Amino acid sequence: MNIKPQPNGKPLFGVSGHVGAGHVHSHKGFIQDDSGGFAVTTALIRTAYPADTSLQRVSCRQNVVEVETVDGGIGRATARRGFTSYEEQLLQRSIGLDGIYSQSLACRCFGRIYGQGVMEAPVAFQTATCLAVIDTFLKKYPDQIKVSEEGLNSNVGRCMGTLIDINGSCVAAFAVINASHGGIGPVEDLEGNICLAEKGSLMEELGLDKIPTIIIEGKAYVPTFSSKLEQNTFWIRFNEEFDNPAVGEALIKAAANCPVTSLNSNTAYPRYTGEMKETTIAFGQKIIGIGKKIESSSNSQEKAKLIAELAILVSQDAGGITYMTDSLHEIVAGGGLVPGLAAVLSIAVSQKYIEQNQIPEMTSEDVESYLNIIVQAIDFMSKDPQSLEKYINRKDQFDVNILGELIQV
Repeated sequence: MNIKPQPNGKPLFGVSGHVGAGHVHSHKGFIQDDSGGFAVTTALIRTAYPADTSLQRVSCRQNVVEVETVDGGIGRATARRGFTSYEEQLLQRSIGLDGIYSQSLACRCFGRIYGQGVMEAPVAFQTATCLAVIDTFLKKYPDQIKVSEEGLNSNVGRCMGTLIDINGSCVAAFAVINASHGGIGPVEDLEGNICLAEKGSLMEELGLDKIPTIIIEGKAYVPTFSSKLEQNTFWIRFNEEFDNPAVGEALIKAAANCPVTSLNSNTAYPRYTGEMKETTIAFGQKIIGIGKKIESSSNSQEKAKLIAELAILVSQDAGGITYMTDSLHEIVAGGGLVPGLAAVLSIAVSQKYIEQNQIPEMTSEDVESYLNIIVQAIDFMSKDPQSLEKYINRKDQFDVNILGELIQV
């Protein structure tokens, strides 16, 4: 693949990926490595702008963790309940490892990771690691790498974008950290190619707000789908009615040309279903039901079982409702797809894989396969720009006035 800087170009296509710090679990048994999009887009940028994002120092002071990369990038984040000296010792396991694989590093240090305020220390460490990665590129290439804050009151994440040349096509590559204060996460109202707040301003500056975009998602166990898989499989998803099917078709062709297994769906990410609101109400009713049982319980064994049941809901199922505002989900669905512009590339793991590993983990081999598919998809897109363009006007369904609702929280 021929990838190089193109700082003065005008992008024809976009590649965007995010990390949802702490977003490992969701409802219905969904488990993921949600750092995959950030890892892939950062690796893509690193191909054009080399940098050493391996960790060389991790330290803690009260509730703050600080991470430094070999090339001098520094990231800091807070954990609501602070760090113990033992946790600081555990964090030393990450030294020498690549910070783009942030969820993997958190799991290597702590064994596993939960969001929703359950395990704040690993989520804060994951956040600081990703911030250090972005700071690495900003310090090394201050004129070529553009950076902004997310722009939501609750969040501490940042965004990084730049222009690169992929086999003669100018591409805007964009990596996003969705992370909230205190390591509680996840709040992902600015995932995907959602063009709002300070992230939106940076997207507009790069020209990423109106162009066909490949959205990179991570590596996930989806029970209803994964139970049928014999092996880990690249999964290309879009909605024929709302997204950009031409981007999806380019990804399908590209994956077919690569030595990977792939499947696709053109009915994914349905819109205006009320799904997030319904899921939130159902979750709330479960909490209320357990609360009423606790209220009337006097037996210690019964109370312990009820609290354990509550812990499962908070540590796992709650991840399916906290990550996105209901009304925004109606427009962009779970992948954060602005209508008319994008399709998603991700990995679905097999039942055998999840039984052996418990939590999906992005690897360098995964990232290499993603990059091969992306490069070939860009080539296919460059050969048929007319097919891509005819869906662009669907983006007018995206109501920018929704920003006011988001930032009032």
